[in-house]
Amino acid sequence: MRPEASRDPRAPRASRVLRAVAVLAAASAALVLSGCSGAPSSAGAPRPAATSVPAPTQTPDPFPKEPLTASTRYVAVGDSFAAGMGAGAEQGKCKLSANSYPSVFARKAGVDLVVNAACAGATTSDLLKHQLIALDERTDLVTVSIGGNDLGVAEIAGSCAAGKAAACRNQVTAALSLLNVLPDRLDTVYSAIAQAAPNARIVVTGYTLLYDASDPSAPDFQTAAAINAATIGLNEVIRQAVDQQRADGKPLTYLPVDFTGHAIGDRRPWLNTSGADVFHPTAAGYAEYASRLIQLLGKAQ
Repeated sequence: MRPEASRDPRAPRASRVLRAVAVLAAASAALVLSGCSGAPSSAGAPRPAATSVPAPTQTPDPFPKEPLTASTRYVAVGDSFAAGMGAGAEQGKCKLSANSYPSVFARKAGVDLVVNAACAGATTSDLLKHQLIALDERTDLVTVSIGGNDLGVAEIAGSCAAGKAAACRNQVTAALSLLNVLPDRLDTVYSAIAQAAPNARIVVTGYTLLYDASDPSAPDFQTAAAINAATIGLNEVIRQAVDQQRADGKPLTYLPVDFTGHAIGDRRPWLNTSGADVFHPTAAGYAEYASRLIQLLGKAQ
């Protein structure tokens, strides 16, 4: 257990989130601004900060380890990463694809995907307004990918990768100014999902790192390191928001996804590298998300 236990139990958790956000924001800002300006750097690729192993606790895990069945009612919500944008054969304004990770997971795990309510471009506000209607007391499982669009991550990545220094700096500044409010937005979203689907387990998926930034001598190292640092920061905020919900007894868990060996810059990337779908997973990338879900949840018994 963490040492802070006095006063309002929510206040220390919020403070820890904001402290982590501030550190990650500063690191991301330095990397992004140096990447856009083309300044030389000998720094290695950013790596997620090591997390300490929690002390043993008698508190039961709020995320139950119950088996899936063919009648498990599954609903997906979120943004383009949940909709399947970039996987091919997308349909409608929400860019829904049969190759999205919710669809692939449902087919391989043998559960009932009631609906994929995700939509490309969705923010936390959009999810609250338009997607909660898909959930009810019969929902057994929910997956959610949300948060990136609140910070304009796609625009930041596009501008920095294209070498648009002024736009890159302006967008990073705007995004960093929102990092302190994102924990509250995520807290609101996760609480609303848990309330709308009171009998469901909720899996929150992270955003994969986009670039192989292992070679400091690579021509695009600065951009790759900057974008990866921003993604690491976003994932850390999401993870800590999930931890807050778990501490309150809600059945959430965070699922990181790693494309090591298949990022942009690798021989066979699982990400689109150009066009309207740039920086979104390919069908192979979404299949990896589905595989990680199966590792976590298993298949229908």
